[in-house]
This record gives sequence, structure tokens and C-alpha cells, in this order.
Amino acid sequence: MSTPVPSQPSQGPQEASQAEQAQNRPGVPKSGKDVNASTTIRTVQDLKQKAPELYQETMKSVAWTIIRQLRKSARRLKEIQRKARQKH
Repeated sequence: MSTPVPSQPSQGPQEASQAEQAQNRPGVPKSGKDVNASTTIRTVQDLKQKAPELYQETMKSVAWTIIRQLRKSARRLKEIQRKARQKH
């Protein structure tokens, strides 16, 4: 049995074998166009690499959620300050 040839010069035989196995695993698309409902996403980095459009929309959604929460907190703080001024 021959040793697998590293796909990158800095990779040893074990890393090259692992990289090859990862590329041939089911659920790991070879390009962004191969992403479907059965694609496994384990990390945000996976999402960014496998489905960049979905990643962008997800980040926008997160940003808008943060903005809404900040606005709600600001309104609540403003109301608390208004009530405190009325008591004095």
C-alpha cells in the first residue's frame, strides 16, 4: 500500500488522508452550489464556506436582532429616567 501524496507541501501523509476523507464524506459539498437540506453545518465557519449567501443573511438577522434589543433597552432606560424625574 502506498502513502497518499500530500495535497499541500506542508501536509504530511496523515493530514492529506484526513483532507481527502473530508472531501469525500457525504454531506460535505465540493462547492457552494452543492449545498442542500442534507448538508451538515457544524460551525459558523462551515456555514460561511458552504453557503455564503445564507451566512450573509444570517449575519444580517443577528445584527437586526441586536439593534432591536438595543433600541428596546434604550426606550426602557428612557422611561425609567422619565419616571425618576417625575418623582422629584
